[in-house]
Amino acid sequence: MQLAAKIFEAADLEAATELCFENKWTDGLPVIPPTRGAVERIINYLKRDPAEVIGIIQPRDGVATIETIAINCVMAGCKPEYVPIVIAAIEAMIDDEFNLNGVQTTTHGCAPLTIISGPAVKKFGFNTKECAFGHGDRATATIGRAIRLILWNIGGGFPGEPCKTTQGHPGYYSFCIAEDPDTNLWEPLHVERGFKAEDTVVTIAAVEGPRLIGNGAGYGPASDVLTVLADSIATLGSPQISGGDMVLVLAPMAVKNLHDAGYSKADVKRELVRLATRPVREVKNRHSIAESHPAHWKHFCDASNDEARVPFIRGIERLIITVAGGWGSGSAFSSLCPGWGARRAKPVHRRVEFPAA
Repeated sequence: MQLAAKIFEAADLEAATELCFENKWTDGLPVIPPTRGAVERIINYLKRDPAEVIGIIQPRDGVATIETIAINCVMAGCKPEYVPIVIAAIEAMIDDEFNLNGVQTTTHGCAPLTIISGPAVKKFGFNTKECAFGHGDRATATIGRAIRLILWNIGGGFPGEPCKTTQGHPGYYSFCIAEDPDTNLWEPLHVERGFKAEDTVVTIAAVEGPRLIGNGAGYGPASDVLTVLADSIATLGSPQISGGDMVLVLAPMAVKNLHDAGYSKADVKRELVRLATRPVREVKNRHSIAESHPAHWKHFCDASNDEARVPFIRGIERLIITVAGGWGSGSAFSSLCPGWGARRAKPVHRRVEFPAA
């Protein structure tokens, strides 16, 4: 197999690991040295030309080929069968609507969250229960890690220059979850977005780290659950004050509470749009958004009326709802991942193309 990457030699595994650190091929965590054999196994599984270009990764405008993607997937610990999911995620991120250059260089703390829905979730054993955002399974951890290494090694998303995020969040190492098909009582995310039930689909959204919401679904009525969720969205420090997209990951107990009360997913979205508001007298104290901004809150309410309500969700299409997590206590902790704000980065969806058997 003809490969383009330069080959480096090291005396042993420890020396190879240190070589990766010395050459800044990793962002601070150890990686698996990408041997030729491991890279070739991925390319053979994909049945694709190693020189095939998938796209340009900003801000450095590095060229992501099948070979360079495979190299980073080896470094992250991916199995070959995970790599089509990584490729679909890269294809989604380089879509103009996602604005990868902005996501990689903004002072905001957003990072690309990968959400996987469809049959591959069970096939590859993604953790969709307890600690869905955290540790627990190889597929979730290594796919998220591979995406980050590609943004690092090919895209050049280094902190300070060019990445200006003020603080970032731990998802900059790995940020991947999968929708739970067992406890989701509504249509799957990918079906809601127009794909077939048998498709495996990747959704990429530029969001902050998850914020826990103790919505009390095990104790109170659905109306109370919705009120608490809405209040957690409509916070003055949130970028949602300028609209934009967000991801709400509901725990199974919250989903059951809402579903049993007769709410569809669309119903929940409509109610949250209605409830997630703050009065002008409070919102006008938030001065970090220029009034000339086309998504400034004054364009969506009567700014002269202190009691008028400012909407923090500018339409049901701005809210992604997925289901993951453990059953938990009666608090039924769900998670909100606020987005980057309006007119900056839109979520993108891509169907995963697995190689023919």
